[in-house]
Formats: sequence, structure tokens, C-alpha cells
Amino acid sequence: MSLPNSPNAKFFTKKAFFRVFVFLIASTLQVTVKAWDLDMSRRKGDLQKFRGPASEQAEKKDKEWLETLFQPASAPMQEVVILNTEKGFIPENVRLKKGGVYKILVVNVNSSEKNTSFVLDAFSEHHGTYFGQPKSFDLSPKTDGVFSFLCPETSKQGRIIVYTDDHSTAEPRKPASE
Repeated sequence: MSLPNSPNAKFFTKKAFFRVFVFLIASTLQVTVKAWDLDMSRRKGDLQKFRGPASEQAEKKDKEWLETLFQPASAPMQEVVILNTEKGFIPENVRLKKGGVYKILVVNVNSSEKNTSFVLDAFSEHHGTYFGQPKSFDLSPKTDGVFSFLCPETSKQGRIIVYTDDHSTAEPRKPASE
């Protein structure tokens, strides 16, 4: 049985010829695809009311870098250490003062999960933490509120509580004995 006389050989050659023909036609044609332009200007107001603290912080982060260059170094940077353990974060709640400058150190000491993540969406901080190696980033909270951080691999969660120091405008406390 010779190859050119078999019916499968003719079908194969016709099929191969058709594929080559279609490939050549498709490669020689210039297909112009125009992108669809969407006008979202009328929807901008609607979209702004759904934005949360995380998106506002990310938007402002680009504009604030110049302001941080020229701020006076009156207050020293405080360091906060957060440990990622097998039972969760230690401390689970971190209190930070609004307007303060902090250096956050995240250390993974979880021996069962050696490669984990630290996600703090409100401040656009997402970091991989490896066993025994500290990961650091700077944080300068500008708004009051409670912001959660989490480890997706272990489903553990903690909170950063940002508060305003109103001791200068508040009345002094009176003793309880009066």
C-alpha cells in the first residue's frame, strides 16, 4: 500500500493544505481592532461614594511622598513589632496615634506555616513573611478608624486602631474622690 494512493493520505494532505492556506491568509491580512472608549465622567460621582479607606489611602499615597520629605523630624519614629504565631498575631490589637510615624516589623515565628503573607489593605501594604525573617515597612496613619490586617494562609486576623490625641483640648480629669 503506497502512501499517495491511500484515501487517508489524500484526506491528510487536503487537511494539511487547508490549514496552511488558512494560516497564510490570516497572517497576511491586517486586522484592525478599535478599542471601545467608555465615557465614565457621568458615573464618577456614583463611583466616589463607594470608595472605602483602602482606595482613598492608595490614591493619596502617591501625592504625599513629597510632603513627607519636608516634614520636620520632631517626633522620633516608633517601632511596632507584630509576631505571626501558630495561634494568631501577637499583639492582636495595635493602637497607633493619628499623624504619628511608625516602623512596623512583622516577624513570622509560625513553625508550621513558614511562608505566609501579611495583608493590610487599608494602607496598601502586602508583604510575604518568611520564617524568622523580619519584614519592615513605614506607616503614617492620617485617618481615625479600625483597620484589619490578616494572614490569608492561616486565616488569622488582627486590628490596627488609629486614634486622635485630644488631650490638649479636653478638660483635665477630676479625681474620683471628689
